[in-house]
Amino acid sequence: MEYKIIYKGPFEKMESFEKKLNALATSGWRIVTSYSGGAYLILGRSKH
Repeated sequence: MEYKIIYKGPFEKMESFEKKLNALATSGWRIVTSYSGGAYLILGRSKH
């Protein structure tokens, strides 16, 4: 499994962040855990 940490930038619009997440989801990334206080997501995907 490989992991990626994603942050929403302080000036990034929600729509832009959603587009980034949707692009990652279509390439196989799934949310493993999230933390709203620090505004980050940890994504994981199976290594092939």
